[in-house]
Amino acid sequence: MTKTLSNYGDETRLKLLQAATDVFVEQGFQAARVQTIAKHAGVRLSAINYHFGNKAGLYLATLRYHADLAISQQPLFPSESLSVEQQFRFMIHSLLVRLLDERQSNQLARLVLREMVNPTDAMDDIFQHVQSPQLQQVLTFLRICLPEADETRLLRTALSILGQCVIYALARPVIHRVDADFMRRENWLQELEDHIVRFSWAGIQALQERSHHDH
Repeated sequence: MTKTLSNYGDETRLKLLQAATDVFVEQGFQAARVQTIAKHAGVRLSAINYHFGNKAGLYLATLRYHADLAISQQPLFPSESLSVEQQFRFMIHSLLVRLLDERQSNQLARLVLREMVNPTDAMDDIFQHVQSPQLQQVLTFLRICLPEADETRLLRTALSILGQCVIYALARPVIHRVDADFMRRENWLQELEDHIVRFSWAGIQALQERSHHDH
């Protein structure tokens, strides 16, 4: 079931999560001021301490909320039975939607990209509860695709695939300069999905063929 802000407690808490999202996305954790968040939420400053303890607690709650929302809205793998190649496309589609589709209500990608550039104490929590479990899902899938690969090869393959998706979120200003029209085209996200699927699936097949040759 898709999560919404209504799943996350009373009205004041929800207002603070919404306001904090906007401020943390725009300013990052370090620059964000709790006074600004409380003002945007239309509540007293003391409400932040009451509901979240402090700014760090509010920041972590905001990250966890958007992580829950992203995973429920766009899971990495389908619930129905699909071919391995179809599951792979589903995964790439989900990653790109999470990272790049501005119509999504969750802001996890923008929050985590800021966190990766300027890590806070929340980084370990987000890695443990969000990124690591999601990575394990990808590795489990890749073990089906590359049954003879060792864990190092699987991890490098996973990171190579994920990196192709993340770069378009992390390096948008550069991409706009080297390919100005790409992200303005109506079906650019579908074009990108098609490219990454073809490129990565061919790479997986080449690794599998190499494994057979080596053995």
